Amino acid sequence: MSLNGVNQNIPGSEYTQDDQNRSNRSVEDATYHSGLRGPNNDFSVPTMEELGMKATTPHRGGENIALEILEDIIQNKQYTATFSKPDTAPTAFKPASTCLLSPHMHFGSISCRKFYWDAMDVVEQWEKSGKKATHPPCSLTGQILFRDMYFAAQAGIGAYFGQTLHNSKVRYIPWHLPSKHQPDTDKPDKSVAIKGSYHVDNEEAEEWFTRWREARTGFPWIDAIMIQLKTEGWIHHLARHAVACFLTRGGCYIHWERGAEVFEEWLLDHEIACNAGNWQWLSCTAFFSQFMRVYSPITFPQKTDKDGEYVRHFLPQLKGFPTKYIYEPWKCPIADQKAAGCIIGKDYPKPMFDWRERKEICLRGMKAAYKAGFHGTSEEVINGTANNILKENFGDDIEGAMTTTDEERAGEGEKSSFAKSPSRKKEVKVHKKRGQTTLDKVITRKKIKTDDDENS
Repeated sequence: MSLNGVNQNIPGSEYTQDDQNRSNRSVEDATYHSGLRGPNNDFSVPTMEELGMKATTPHRGGENIALEILEDIIQNKQYTATFSKPDTAPTAFKPASTCLLSPHMHFGSISCRKFYWDAMDVVEQWEKSGKKATHPPCSLTGQILFRDMYFAAQAGIGAYFGQTLHNSKVRYIPWHLPSKHQPDTDKPDKSVAIKGSYHVDNEEAEEWFTRWREARTGFPWIDAIMIQLKTEGWIHHLARHAVACFLTRGGCYIHWERGAEVFEEWLLDHEIACNAGNWQWLSCTAFFSQFMRVYSPITFPQKTDKDGEYVRHFLPQLKGFPTKYIYEPWKCPIADQKAAGCIIGKDYPKPMFDWRERKEICLRGMKAAYKAGFHGTSEEVINGTANNILKENFGDDIEGAMTTTDEERAGEGEKSSFAKSPSRKKEVKVHKKRGQTTLDKVITRKKIKTDDDENS
């Protein structure tokens, strides 16, 4: 059937300002104003050039590529059978230390079932030959089970899984930059977070968030990760841990929902359930509660990359720095900075805060919030009195959004649940310590000092 005689409604230039991706284009989009048939009048799929975009990621999609990657993994029987996620290096980038099949599972270019059973076949054969294989949660198949664990959690909790408010499993922490909310159209008595919209309770925290997102924190390990994330759309899971911990309980004390929104925008393998679940895990608001274990932006990357090759690749301005200062360039003598062609504070930013000082502040705040024991469904959280209660009971130990008022929350469209409540003293119940809290009753681990502990 010919469509030559069909008139096309071609948008005019007045719609250009509505282009949400305009900031990402190097030239004007050639497809939008050309109508349904496209610029070549042949209904072909738009090319990146026609869209005015340039792909910065080295990763490519498609079933053929996914099957080739899987075949390479399965052929390497030792790698498949003995894979241990904690032993992989977050600093490896050419090639990465993991298999990079998560984007393919997200887009459907490979089945998670095929991945799982192909790997299981190798593990079974390996063990039948008398060799020792790794098992979940650290094994290759364990990573797929983690993925399904978050899907199951989301299915059980429902629409509020990706937020704190009305989520019974998420601890309430008075983070900086808390989300704004609006009434849930399906459940008018409850509220949903407005994506990308939040209270700026603290101007300094807003600056920290901007610098974190734009890779300008002044901590090379953190900034290098954020550059890789933005340009390639993928980072190692321990790199995700590092920047998530830094943004939340390990430095900035900014709401995990802010970080989850950035990951949702930039990750090729983004899954709603996995993204929210991982941010809850790393912020120690759900799934994991050992908040005293903090990733150091200085010592942690040195365990797998003493020379800082990862940082030198993604932050070329620091390429000439002595190894001694690659993770703390602000300590480098000015003569060496000049020799490297990079002056700290001019060509690369100074650290935006004293990390060890901020870590202690965050730990005190987390300890106090844990003692209070509030969750997303607590009455005090829903009616807006939780912050006052925390401040009254813990004083200066509380870090976070102490200035978001009940009136501000009422302005979001909430009904009586956000009506102004009088400040009242509340006896805070200290909950009994539950011991090992990583996947309680599922996995039991010996208590050992781990690589992400920072005690200096």
